[in-house]
Amino acid sequence: MHEESLVIAESIAAANSPKHDFVFIKSEYKIIKVRFDEILFCEGMKDYTQIYMNGRPQPVLTLQNLKNFSSRLPESDFVRVHRSYVVSLNHIETISRNEISIGKKVVPIGNSYRNDFFKIIELYS
Repeated sequence: MHEESLVIAESIAAANSPKHDFVFIKSEYKIIKVRFDEILFCEGMKDYTQIYMNGRPQPVLTLQNLKNFSSRLPESDFVRVHRSYVVSLNHIETISRNEISIGKKVVPIGNSYRNDFFKIIELYS
């Protein structure tokens, strides 16, 4: 029994390690594999998170708040820009003072996140 617990603990540790390029989420009675490079941005809605993805006309809805879901994303590729939004740096098309364009969607930049966001953008300039 102890060996089983050890195997389970190792599996959990491996699943939480950042070397994976995907995450599995529960959505509408299914478990969906979500690749990090397909995520455009995430929108928090109280206890839920909508995940907007390349190639999907509708966002994927999961019963996790934005803080919990975003903690599973690689910090080097995703940044919080608003109380309700996390965006993929890889998919940003244009940035103005108050908003970000990703595809046909516009994401607001919150006042309390603006300075940190633009510091990150400067690193890539």
